[in-house]
Amino acid sequence: MRLILLLLLTLAVSCKKESEETCDKSSLKGTWIWEKSVGGFGGWTLTPESENMTQKLVIDDLYFKWYIKDSLAINEQYDFGTSEEGGVGTESKTYIELESGRRYSVELTNDQLKLFEWCFDCYRHEFVRK
Repeated sequence: MRLILLLLLTLAVSCKKESEETCDKSSLKGTWIWEKSVGGFGGWTLTPESENMTQKLVIDDLYFKWYIKDSLAINEQYDFGTSEEGGVGTESKTYIELESGRRYSVELTNDQLKLFEWCFDCYRHEFVRK
């Protein structure tokens, strides 16, 4: 029985339901507006209001662009993949890897995107599709 449970857990991926969530590169394309970031050593919650700034992502077929206060902070090619283990802070096995090597686990549900940094005490960034 434990073996069956272990196999089921191993096969789990970030997609919860096909109707609610898709896990392919094309579903990430678009413009995403920052809602909040949660994490850090103290478990802080950062919002556009608390930080007095806006952020957005623009994701196309090749590039991942992260704007902070309308200034381009990250402009890198990216790859979309799956791992055998979930990232730090999530069970999601899908991820975005930037050309610099930085990785974010991805959870996508309807028009909500969550990016989890791959390190301890890091942040979960939440966006809504524009």
